[in-house]
Amino acid sequence: MANYFLRTALFGLACLLLPLYGWGADKPNILYIVADDLGWKDVGFHGGTPRTPTLDKLATGGAMLNAFYVQPSSSQTRAAAITGRYPMRYGLQTGTLTAASAYCLSTEERTLGQALKEAGYGTAFVGKWQLGHAQPECLPNKRGFDHFYGPLTQPADSIIKKTTKTDWRLNDKPAKVEGWVSALLGKYTAGFLASTTQPWFVMLSFSAPAAPYGATKELLDSYSSIKDEPQRRYAAAVTALDQAIGEVVSSLEQRGQLANTLILFHSDSGAAMATKFPTGDGDVEEQGGDNGVFREGRGSLYEGGLRVPALAFWPGKIAPKTVITDPVHVTDFPATLLALAGASADPKKKLDGMDLWSALTGATRSPRKEILLNVEDFHGALRVGEYKLIVHAALPSKVELFRIANDPEEADNVAQRYPDRAKEMLGKLNEYAYDMLPALKLEESSTTKGVAALWRANPARR
Repeated sequence: MANYFLRTALFGLACLLLPLYGWGADKPNILYIVADDLGWKDVGFHGGTPRTPTLDKLATGGAMLNAFYVQPSSSQTRAAAITGRYPMRYGLQTGTLTAASAYCLSTEERTLGQALKEAGYGTAFVGKWQLGHAQPECLPNKRGFDHFYGPLTQPADSIIKKTTKTDWRLNDKPAKVEGWVSALLGKYTAGFLASTTQPWFVMLSFSAPAAPYGATKELLDSYSSIKDEPQRRYAAAVTALDQAIGEVVSSLEQRGQLANTLILFHSDSGAAMATKFPTGDGDVEEQGGDNGVFREGRGSLYEGGLRVPALAFWPGKIAPKTVITDPVHVTDFPATLLALAGASADPKKKLDGMDLWSALTGATRSPRKEILLNVEDFHGALRVGEYKLIVHAALPSKVELFRIANDPEEADNVAQRYPDRAKEMLGKLNEYAYDMLPALKLEESSTTKGVAALWRANPARR
């Protein structure tokens, strides 16, 4: 009888404590939104010119991540976002996939879609895939997503007409669509969520506001005060993106699902700047976006290419006006989602991301001390604490060390003043370099039509 009362008391205590820690609660719906080449200062919650009322509401109603890092290029970030692993581990560390690419995200990598599907989630990928399309096994429906709607590669324009040739798909079938790309994605997502059951995971992957910038005449006219034409078109494209997200959020509100939905948002890189050489994502001849004080833009290892607007929103779970200043990497989002959903990663492939849920809620500081920003044949970057190392390996070689907390502009190279620190971080970066697979983009370039674009020696031995 004593044991009975003890068990009863422990059960009652557990019932009180479990909700405090989130255990036993219903699995959250997950809406993971990725923008394309959105500059740091191109959202209202960072004081930008483009109007982004939906994103501003989500940011102030949840957590703003003020030191959120991604990869230099689109496919790299999107791969990291659905694997939780650094792209150099599966050969996507260089450039991005284009319509002509024959390679894809390795089918040996377990995606977030696969993991959440096995955990009982309905899964959908809406928008630009850009992770491989040449083989059936590379397509979204084979990578853990029950539903797919969108283009397999970067759309050639921001509007699709009846005569436009596209690679748009509805699941594994070609689809004929017409309209503004951002609006099409927002409308489809809102409709899809209205017809699906819980729990669900939707990755909403925009191709905006990346070039070619574009939006309706009404939106363009609303920015008539901006005299620079590229900047005006870019601002309108940002607002069109925000409106599409707003349609999805409104749909969730109307059905009472917002309270049980975690919304994550970030850009896949900083805004594109005109550069001397193509970045792998292509080059732009005009500048529309604004990365604020941060140096350079998309394709670069400086802050302007890697540090992007980001937020996390979940009413009742993440307190309004939470500001996270600790560094967070894109690989941390999938690691956090797996933990929240009770899903498992591939035990044979260790995640590079960390479960940062307690940090996102503001309950604790982030335990993350080190982020590999990227490493490839020609250069690499690493952040450890307040220090950031950038190594340019191609001649003329250069080592740069910045104290990011005091020098976000990366204007003061302190490598000569802190040689021991630079040496230690270079050693760490080389450790990563030893582990990277050959870059698939370079491998493909080297074998195209039998003409070598890059000669490689045998892999280095430790």
